[in-house]
Amino acid sequence: MNHLQRNTYIKLLKSVTTAISLTLLFTGCAQVVRPTGGTDDRKAPEVIRFLPENKSLQFSGKAFSIQFDEFFLVKDASKQWIISPPLKKKPEYKIKGKLLTITFDDTLKENTTYNFNFGKSVVDINEGNELLGLSYIFSTGTFIDSLQLTGNVSQALNNLKEKEVLIMLYDEKRCKNDSFPYKILPDYFTLSDARGDFIIKYIKPGNYKIIALKDGNNNYLFDSFEESIGMNDAIINLEKNKNIDLKIFIETEAKTYLKNKSNAEYGCFTLIFNKPLPALEILPLHVSKQKDWAYIQKSKANDTLNIYLKDFSIDTLKLILKNNNIAFDTVEFAVFPREKFTSKNKRVIAPKTTIKITPMSGVEKDINIPITFFTNHPIEAIITDSILFFEGKNKLPFKVIKKDSIGRTFELECKLANDSAYNLTILPGAFKDCFGYKNDTTKSNFKVPSPERVGNLYLSISADSATGIINFESEHLLLQLLNEKGEVLNTQVISNYATFSYLNLKPGNYKAQIVMDSNNNKQWDTGNFLKKMQAEKIIFMSTNMNLRANWDLEEDWKLNIIGQ
Repeated sequence: MNHLQRNTYIKLLKSVTTAISLTLLFTGCAQVVRPTGGTDDRKAPEVIRFLPENKSLQFSGKAFSIQFDEFFLVKDASKQWIISPPLKKKPEYKIKGKLLTITFDDTLKENTTYNFNFGKSVVDINEGNELLGLSYIFSTGTFIDSLQLTGNVSQALNNLKEKEVLIMLYDEKRCKNDSFPYKILPDYFTLSDARGDFIIKYIKPGNYKIIALKDGNNNYLFDSFEESIGMNDAIINLEKNKNIDLKIFIETEAKTYLKNKSNAEYGCFTLIFNKPLPALEILPLHVSKQKDWAYIQKSKANDTLNIYLKDFSIDTLKLILKNNNIAFDTVEFAVFPREKFTSKNKRVIAPKTTIKITPMSGVEKDINIPITFFTNHPIEAIITDSILFFEGKNKLPFKVIKKDSIGRTFELECKLANDSAYNLTILPGAFKDCFGYKNDTTKSNFKVPSPERVGNLYLSISADSATGIINFESEHLLLQLLNEKGEVLNTQVISNYATFSYLNLKPGNYKAQIVMDSNNNKQWDTGNFLKKMQAEKIIFMSTNMNLRANWDLEEDWKLNIIGQ
């Protein structure tokens, strides 16, 4: 090996040795410092300083900055940031290192305190820990306004607490027109929390009107009948801190119109309206060979009309729609023959009568609810011999009673025994509907519970004091019993203090409430902002009634229509 070859060999050997050493070194290091877990970073960013300082006076700038002690992110600024009074344009923000800068282009109001609340939008960059309670306050005047308004917002219908409801204050001098929440932005606002609580801070003294709004499009205006609204009847004089609770409701739209129509099933026509219409009339414009040309049925809510045609000689169904004797629309349907209906717009013929039985098979029967048949079409004929009803092996006598005007709801009337099992079978062809269709076999096997499996509730209602006695001649009150899901099980008129009995109830939690039926129409009615009408007040019993099986529960409710 000559000198040149020896030097080349030595260089190669050194390179290989160095590579092996580095590999062993890094492998060893990786083994030594391998992560074994550790304490998570649970610390949110902290503010080091504000520029200008927080609660600055005579503020005239267009921007401010906040410096934090660590790197951070801003999340959901459009939802989390609450700026009161609101700005017409959304502010912009920029992050540079640990500095957050907010700029805005609005002309600020004179002698006004502004509150920028950042919600939980500021989080640390590693673990996402949220900085809560961050706000920046400044005044365009010579002092910081210090008044605050607190309260709670809930639904008028069921008393459920409502979160993310806008609570808006308007300077009374700006509210000369009653339609102010439709047109102008509030002077102050905040959002309710998950418990329905709210607080508006840094308010200047004065007279205000207050609105609660479930704002669907985030524009701070009441501009949709799908938005819930609530208001206080009186002007609020703020000279010291106050607390006000609000009830929100969805208005019934003033305008009446046909929302949708369909003819998806042969011979069946459906009209859906934008609101309940108890005084709805339909007048036919078409010529029919039959005076009684269709079965017509309103829904229980009075917002849907179902028409089942009898006279198929009609080519076109033409109707005038009237509400309270005022025509508001006309509607027209082409009437297709049976053989052409299936090929027209992929429509279908329902080739049989369907029957829904309550109680369903396998369900324990509620003693207070009768056995009921619900059919998809009006029924013209029933063969009762094809309905088989057994208690064990014993066949039972019964009657089938029609319960509606067109024959879609029937009750099976019979005597039932407690703690007994029943088998109900409707054989094919027992029911024949208005289109000539018949039913298939329909069954329900159910059990009536024993008295030991149900309970009785006795609710005694009396005056809370000698000064709280209700004048039942001037007040119209409805007592309602509800289950734990909030479903109304029973409604009755209260005409005096008394004890009300609810027998054979399933064990569970029950609630009671009283509707102050001011217009005496036997139902709860919502409010209307422009008419200055609150939703009808509901007095909610403050306690739940826990009924156990084989138990008589006696409850006393000291009632005052001013409160609970």
